[in-house]
Amino acid sequence: MRMMYCPHCGNAHPVNARCRCRGTKRRPTSGDASRRIREPWRREYGSPKFQDARQEVIERQRGRCRDCGAVCARKVGGRWMTKGCGGEVDHEVPLRDGGASDASNLTLRCKRCHARADARRRRDG
Repeated sequence: MRMMYCPHCGNAHPVNARCRCRGTKRRPTSGDASRRIREPWRREYGSPKFQDARQEVIERQRGRCRDCGAVCARKVGGRWMTKGCGGEVDHEVPLRDGGASDASNLTLRCKRCHARADARRRRDG
């Protein structure tokens, strides 16, 4: 049976089946409207500079998670895609802490390793 990774939760499920995490849709909250103000660093994610650095990092790691080595990106038409594979490009030093969006500060991680790294950052302060 062929499996794929859910882009929302990172869990594996059969290719033609809907993931269990995709139950009811989340309703918008009052915090959604102020997200751009609270998290200004997110604007940078759509910039061509960030997208080029992102491609460079995924190419450097050949689509594999830095921590566990799982395949979390695939090459489609000359560009690396993480959708459906469970990969996330992570900042080693977060933008909110003064990190940069260049390739030397980015790394590719699977959803599970990315969640662990985020939890470690929150715990350590």
